[in-house]
Amino acid sequence: MKPSIFLNDMLTKGAILGGVMLLSNIAENSILYYGGMKWMVVLGIEYLISLAVYCYLLYRFTKGYANLVLLERKDLPFFSYGNGFSYAVSVSMLAGVIVALGGYMFRHYIIGYENYINAYVKLLQDWFSQTEVPASMVGTYEQMFSTLKSQPEPSLITSIFSGIWTYLMAGTFVGLIVAAFTKRKPKIFENNDEQ
Repeated sequence: MKPSIFLNDMLTKGAILGGVMLLSNIAENSILYYGGMKWMVVLGIEYLISLAVYCYLLYRFTKGYANLVLLERKDLPFFSYGNGFSYAVSVSMLAGVIVALGGYMFRHYIIGYENYINAYVKLLQDWFSQTEVPASMVGTYEQMFSTLKSQPEPSLITSIFSGIWTYLMAGTFVGLIVAAFTKRKPKIFENNDEQ
């Protein structure tokens, strides 16, 4: 198996998955920023759909890579669990870089980080105003809101490492399952049976 097969396929499929997940991330941030409380159900539905699309695409891409590897190994075709797992995690981590970079640009240049945080705090305040908050917790919530507003904007590098970490965890969890479905054991005795 040529290393370029892994690299080319991982970069291509990682970019596709990253682009799809970036669109989902921008939709989620837009719903939070522009929609407020009345759009929370839509946000939940969008999140579930994006999770299903993520799992499906990661499965399809890993299965496609497995087929490429099987074609390359004509003499003894096999695709191990480790091959599938490492491919799924690699694709997912590249997608995390793309989502983090695009999400940072969206929050920084289009919305503005301060506006984004103010909208997020307003959303939390609206939510807490609709629920019964004990009087002893009011001060704690106000301190939480002021702490959120006073936090500096995370740097681009911090955002990218956060995206890598998030998608590493997601890729690990989903990759464990996907690799089990895409592995192919070698058929050692197949040629002996035909003779």
